[in-house]
Amino acid sequence: MAITTGAPDRLEWQALPRRAQLYVVVVITAGVSALIAFFPREWPPVVMFAALVSASCLTSIWKVNLPIPLASGSTLSVSYAADLTALLLLGPRYAMLVALAGAWTQCTFNVKRSYPLYRTTFSVAAEAITMAVTGAAYTALGGRVAPLDFEAIAGPLVGAIAAYFFVNTGLVATAIALSTGQSLPKIWREDFLWSGASFIVAGSAGAGAAVVIARGQHWMAFLTMMPVYLVYRTYSTFIGRLDDERRHVEETRRLHGETVAALLQARQSEQALGDENERLGVMLRSIGDGVIASDLDGTVLLMNNAAEALTGWRRDEALGQPLAAVFQNVDPDTRKRCVYAFPALPASCDGSGTRRSSVLVARDLTERPIEECAAPLRDGAGRTIGMMLAFRDISDALRVQEERARTGRLDSLGLLAGGIAHDFNNILMAIMGNISMARATRPQAAVAAKALAEAEQACVRARQITWQLLTFSKGGVPVKKTIAIARVLEEAAAIALRGSSVTGAFELSPNLWPIEADEAQLVQVFTNLLINAQQAMPNGGVVTVRAENIFELTSKSQHALQVEAGPYVRVSIADQGIGIPKDHLPRIFDPYFSTKQRGTGLGLATTYSIIKNHGGLIGVDSQPGRGTTMEVQFRASAVSADRDSRALVVASGTSRPRVLVMDDEASVRTLAANMLEFLGYDAEIVDNGSAAVDRFKRAAGSKHPFDAVILDLVVPGDMGARETISQLAGIDPAVRAVVVSGYAQDAAVSSYRDYGFVAAMNKPYTLQELQATLETIITGPTCRIH
Repeated sequence: MAITTGAPDRLEWQALPRRAQLYVVVVITAGVSALIAFFPREWPPVVMFAALVSASCLTSIWKVNLPIPLASGSTLSVSYAADLTALLLLGPRYAMLVALAGAWTQCTFNVKRSYPLYRTTFSVAAEAITMAVTGAAYTALGGRVAPLDFEAIAGPLVGAIAAYFFVNTGLVATAIALSTGQSLPKIWREDFLWSGASFIVAGSAGAGAAVVIARGQHWMAFLTMMPVYLVYRTYSTFIGRLDDERRHVEETRRLHGETVAALLQARQSEQALGDENERLGVMLRSIGDGVIASDLDGTVLLMNNAAEALTGWRRDEALGQPLAAVFQNVDPDTRKRCVYAFPALPASCDGSGTRRSSVLVARDLTERPIEECAAPLRDGAGRTIGMMLAFRDISDALRVQEERARTGRLDSLGLLAGGIAHDFNNILMAIMGNISMARATRPQAAVAAKALAEAEQACVRARQITWQLLTFSKGGVPVKKTIAIARVLEEAAAIALRGSSVTGAFELSPNLWPIEADEAQLVQVFTNLLINAQQAMPNGGVVTVRAENIFELTSKSQHALQVEAGPYVRVSIADQGIGIPKDHLPRIFDPYFSTKQRGTGLGLATTYSIIKNHGGLIGVDSQPGRGTTMEVQFRASAVSADRDSRALVVASGTSRPRVLVMDDEASVRTLAANMLEFLGYDAEIVDNGSAAVDRFKRAAGSKHPFDAVILDLVVPGDMGARETISQLAGIDPAVRAVVVSGYAQDAAVSSYRDYGFVAAMNKPYTLQELQATLETIITGPTCRIH
């Protein structure tokens, strides 16, 4: 029996650790030395030697692979029996040659992989060392060559077998330990100690064969081969079972690893599923849309917080209930109940679901408009397993849509109102101007003077209506200046509450911030609001006017008006009247909408337009029987009230001042010329801007240039005031021009100095207004109109 070592997992010499390489060199050197020392000095018996060499080579092929973690493996053979037979029959020297032949055969034939040269050399050298030690032990214990009985060799035989076992297994175990880095005692104990019994059996069989052959009974030696072959088969079976057990252990470990990996993956998947469910739960709880899921029977399975708030059902109460009981909606037009047909739903909609608008009736019977979407729930196989219903409250969206539509209507009506006001102003200009002229030429005591005064007052009231239309129109740009709002409130209250049974109570905070506004328009705003409050209390009462400084931290919007964050002055007017019905509140700012028999419906519409043009905000809070509070906000200004520091231009000399009038309406031109002549001015009239530039240029080169120019803002088909003033300024930078507007409060009127004008007038204007305007820019006339 002999053991030879396989190389480590990588057979190259360079792959061996340094200590393993050194060990291999030492073993090979010792083996060569042993071979030299024990090499025979004479020829052996040829037949006997050849027979023993053949037996050693044959038993070397009877080998098994040891279950050792090496790439080429380590093999265990029963050639030791032939080696021990040769030791007993021929002595140590010839026995070494027999053993070396068996070792070479074991490393060369019937191997898993071809051995590298150093590995074969190492195995042969280890066998030489083993036989040298075994022969020395046998001789030292008194063993002799060709023994005739067992009693004479019992002790030496046991010593030889023990020496062979320990030396051979020790050399191989040390090589494996140094190559793999494992513990030598552990390798020898686990991989080699168990083979000790087989060494004893095979060695005893070899010794028996030597005794039989020494007695001359050569054929009986073949019978001693049976125990040797039995040992080989026992080895083969045992090692096979060990190999099967090892593969079973490896397979068990692999399956265990796969099972652990599968369990880990399943746990990770379960954790991921739990995390995903948590994320979905958080998402469902946080979104603003209501979500309800049901099965095919219409039973509620899932419900989020928004759905609870919209339906009025708590989640624990709704789960398990029929969907029709929890989600009750009706058609907004027919008021018929909306019901989903589950069998038809999957076939009638795609993945995006079916959408519609309806009215949701909550559990407490409150109603709100909603937009809903129903989609089928499907499993992995595409089968419908239920329905997902998502819905949202669209009250705010409808309110914004309605406000935008109302704003669009107001804009359209404003455009129409502006056009009507323009045409009406030109007509009213002729009427009002001629009445002013007639009054100025008639004695104050004449009977006709009173009638003319009343007619003029009627024209003034008509002008106020056109100004309301102009303010309501899109072009109603306010002429802003810095004002104190307290004075405006007091003036508006004096106008609105004079002669009524309603008293005003003022609660104005001290040090109110000034605001940038058109003072006349603000008086109109608060007058309208106070008149509405006074009319809401026919039996008298108190209207409370409050004003305070506030600071909006964020942007705010009401009734399609929006203000940004910043400082504001807030004014609220609260009455104790009958209040406004809820269904009337969305329409109170519509033009010509009024619930009063004598109301025109323009008061709040004009108020809304003025506040919009000022960048302000208006709100309404009213309940029938509890009164109404109107709240208005204007942005505060950081500057104090404006002061006009322009010096008046006083004409000198005794000549009459010359005024150039440009207007496209013939009646207005004629009236303006008459009024100027009456006031003591020399007037020239033209019908368009081009003619005005030509006339002004010729006069500028003469001895009598124009002292003032009155220009109409809009002239169809030619230059208006804006275009004309730029050319006049090129002729005379000191030109004194007055812009006149009969269409709307254009930016050229509200900010006339920015366009080069020195004054502005609105049509229709009276004789007194014309006189006052001209007196501020040129030399005053010889008479004054009262």
